[in-house]
Amino acid sequence: MSDGHSEEGWKQAGRSSEDGADDVRARAVMLEIRELIEEAIDARLWAISGVRMVLEREDSSLDSDDRRARARASVDRAIAHWNAMTLVAIYGGIEDLVETMGTGLYPIVLATNPTKRQEILERNRLRNRELKEAGELSNEGARALTQFTKVLAKELLPKPKRAPNPELPSADGWEDLLKDLYMRPIRERPLPDDLRRTLNELGAIRNVILHRMGRIDERALQQVTEGPWTEVNQLVVIDEALYRRYIAALVAYQRELEDRIRARMNIPPQSDIKSWRKMIPAGG
Repeated sequence: MSDGHSEEGWKQAGRSSEDGADDVRARAVMLEIRELIEEAIDARLWAISGVRMVLEREDSSLDSDDRRARARASVDRAIAHWNAMTLVAIYGGIEDLVETMGTGLYPIVLATNPTKRQEILERNRLRNRELKEAGELSNEGARALTQFTKVLAKELLPKPKRAPNPELPSADGWEDLLKDLYMRPIRERPLPDDLRRTLNELGAIRNVILHRMGRIDERALQQVTEGPWTEVNQLVVIDEALYRRYIAALVAYQRELEDRIRARMNIPPQSDIKSWRKMIPAGG
């Protein structure tokens, strides 16, 4: 089954399914994830503005350089916390979006060739019978051919996954799922490798923020490419530079998913994925 045939089947199934197509297209608009990104970014900006206003108000009343330095350090920690929580929220939304696409598109993918495996096995059965009747195939040979046909059918017609493989890093797992749903990158527009690595790194950092009190573990360290961490148990602090790289990666991937759905409907893409590092939202 070639990609071209599969993707055409995806389009045909989408056009012929009534309720299913409406549901998938409604999800394809992705308004929820857009709104989540906007709300998370706005909440971060309000929070940062608030703590800076408090620092400006209180700074003149602090009676020593030491107290002022501690107050500023506290503000820096609060900003790093909001940076991290904003990224965690948006990452979770995109991961949920990918899983929703898997759930929503799964029935349509199966609908492209619902009886193909049965047809292959039935042809094998009829051919074996003809060969046996002609004296050209033994019972043992027929069983061997049937087993081979089953294995071949399983390889050629894999069932699409419903959720990303948890053993794979973030973007690798997302792409692995989308591949089986015929939602690969647009032709001649591959996902940039540094974007994939950044998303994998962010996924690992997100896990240590949520599950290891922000301390790097060995598994996360294996995914670090451009991040500053070099040793296990280092504390994760999401400064402005890290935040800008990670938020650009998340926004770029969300736009990439929109463009892949546009491509399936023969609508030109609206973003240049190669320039993903510039996709920092207004205000940060």
